[in-house]
Amino acid sequence: MKKLFPASLCNMTSVGLLAFALTACGQQPDHTASASSISSSQTAQLSLSRDNAADIKSDLTQLETLSSIKAREESVFRDEVTQAVQKKDDPHALNTIVAKMKSYVEGFNQDLDALTLKSTEANALRDKMKQSNHLGLELSEAGIARPLDINKINALQQQATELELDLMADKQTLQIKAGTAR
Repeated sequence: MKKLFPASLCNMTSVGLLAFALTACGQQPDHTASASSISSSQTAQLSLSRDNAADIKSDLTQLETLSSIKAREESVFRDEVTQAVQKKDDPHALNTIVAKMKSYVEGFNQDLDALTLKSTEANALRDKMKQSNHLGLELSEAGIARPLDINKINALQQQATELELDLMADKQTLQIKAGTAR
C-alpha cells in the first residue's frame, strides 16, 4: 500500500497539464469558490469569441506561458515528494507536502483565472485545467488518508486519466485552429 501513494501523487501532479508538457498539482474543490468561479466564467463567456483563430492562438500562448512558469515551481514538489516518501520515520511529511501543494494550486488556479482570455475554446480548456488541479489534490489526499480507500483512489485515477486525454485532445484541436491564424 505504501507504493500506491507515490504513484497516486505522481499521477496527481501530471494529470492536469500534460497537455502542456508539464505537470501541476491540484486541490479538492471548494464548493463556494467553485460556484463563484462558475458564475464569473459564465459571465465572461458572454463576451468571448468563438472559432477566432487569432484569439485562440493568443489564449494558448497565455496558457502555455503560465504553465511553463508553474512547471519550474512544480519541480520543487517532485523533489519534496520523493524526500517525504523516503522518510518513513516522519509520518507527517506527506501531510505537509499535500498542504503545500494545496496552497500552490490555489495560487495557480488564481493565476489561471487572472488570464484575460478571448475565446470560449481556451476558456473551456482553462476550466478543465482547474478541474484537473482539483482532481489531483483530491487524489493525493486520498493517497494519504487512513484507512486507505483503494476503490476511491482507483476511481480518481480513472477520472484523472480520462481528463488528461480530454485535455490533450482539446489542446491539439485548439493548436490546429490557432495554426490558421495570420
